Amino acid sequence: MTYLERIQACRRHDLTGFRPFLVGGASVGWVRHDFARTLAEWPDVFDVTDGQVALAATLSDFESRSAAVEEVARALHARGDLWGGLRGEPFPVVRAWGEEPLLTMDRSAVNRFGVQAFGIHLNGFVRTPGGLEMWIAKRSERVRTEPGKLDHLMAGGQPYGLSLEENLAKECAEEASIPADLAARAVPTGSVSYRLETIEGLRDDTLFTYDLELPSDFEPVPHDGEVAWFQHWPVERVMAKVRDEGAAFKFNVPLVLIDFFVRHGLLGPDEPGYAGIVRALRD
Repeated sequence: MTYLERIQACRRHDLTGFRPFLVGGASVGWVRHDFARTLAEWPDVFDVTDGQVALAATLSDFESRSAAVEEVARALHARGDLWGGLRGEPFPVVRAWGEEPLLTMDRSAVNRFGVQAFGIHLNGFVRTPGGLEMWIAKRSERVRTEPGKLDHLMAGGQPYGLSLEENLAKECAEEASIPADLAARAVPTGSVSYRLETIEGLRDDTLFTYDLELPSDFEPVPHDGEVAWFQHWPVERVMAKVRDEGAAFKFNVPLVLIDFFVRHGLLGPDEPGYAGIVRALRD
């Protein structure tokens, strides 16, 4: 596969299988047609038509909306309609990043409703006499999403109630035992985004990317059981792995790594499909 094909593999979706999900008149997500018919069982919460699913107009504030959707999520979980079960982690539902959330919903329901979700991904790297090296993680076999796949030094979803900086410090400590003073050196470098149709529904994700240059004598240590091991690889090995064995990584990790390669001049305009690669990372 080419790098561009790796990106495109994370952007496959067909919206004809979905209808818009509206809150307060604003379109905030996408619901599969069969799931829309399921939601019609709660007419006090959802107004379902052939063309859309809208949260009931009587639910007009953050608290009432969040409580009503939480109740439905618990009912869906009880009958096995939420993959992986409730997570107990509220995610904000927004029209756009930076706006006040319209409500929150459990992380397990986010993809079912196709609402925008946000996350943080940290590239950890070291400058050595032999060149640039990157820290790569292997996900535990016990995690819910893509167990055993390769991953970044740290990555996590962005829950309601935490700033990006607070979440980054928390996830660095939990996943890799990175102390707060070292995590604070991470540099925000932008974002990548994608829409991907999955068995759950639609993933409409924006990943905020960070780079952290680490001391040569620092070694991350798994802490919360989500990571099996960390290894530092020459960046050329990482690049080859992404290009030739991209499926070895958690599905969205190649996007962030390819963005790193571009930003650090490791992939340049002479790379086949370069213009498409740069455009596809953020379209």
